[in-house]
Amino acid sequence: MLHKPIIHNFPDYILLLTEISVVCASVIQPVTDTTATQKSPNPNAANWSFSGAFHSASLYFFTGTVDQSHPSFDALFIYDRKTWGGFAFKSLDLIDYKTGVNYAMAGIHKIFNIGQAWSVMPTIGINLNQNYTMADKGSDFIFDMAISYKINPHFTVSNDALFQNIGITKDYNWTNRLKLSYHQTDFYLSALVWERNRAFHNPGYLSAGLDAGYNIIKLSHKSNLFIGISNIYMLQSDIPRRNGFMFNLGLNLGS
Repeated sequence: MLHKPIIHNFPDYILLLTEISVVCASVIQPVTDTTATQKSPNPNAANWSFSGAFHSASLYFFTGTVDQSHPSFDALFIYDRKTWGGFAFKSLDLIDYKTGVNYAMAGIHKIFNIGQAWSVMPTIGINLNQNYTMADKGSDFIFDMAISYKINPHFTVSNDALFQNIGITKDYNWTNRLKLSYHQTDFYLSALVWERNRAFHNPGYLSAGLDAGYNIIKLSHKSNLFIGISNIYMLQSDIPRRNGFMFNLGLNLGS
């Protein structure tokens, strides 16, 4: 999931970057979130993964905000080498093409491994608002710094520092996301906390959420159908923001 980020002001809706959004680890990827913290470098020369999912609503799991209750669809493609890679992401509002859920993202990332447990992954990308054209007003560059620690084969803790609107609009945003993930065979669960700080004098907020998924049908060693549930609860906000819940149904494919 990056899933869908949710916002009218694209900054709030980003997704993510990349999974890199949790980037489709050949098993489950409930919410399209772009952040490589969930993906380890593949020992092979290169690998790819694709994830497409329908959602009963639109939640932004990279920035911890909720857009609205319209059903949505997103698709994420990731290409990875051993120490670098790239991604492309597309999100669609299935009811209204004029909402912030209609956007695309693309970027490249570099992976630095520190020992057996730590990894650092900077990502530079672009988010494109797409209500009328391929790149509407407000489209801009983003930068994410992801740091992760693998506690054991099943648990990983990570933190993303996401900077939005850094090149064109200069309407800077800085959001931190702390994530604890559990992953075992066909089941996935993560607990998250987001904090939009006020470093650039924008309205701040603090939110929390859960994301869970289960592979219901295994199509091959690295391909499956999955179902999931996700929610985001706003703990504190300088401006009114809503809570959200959604069901997810999707397909993962991998090399």
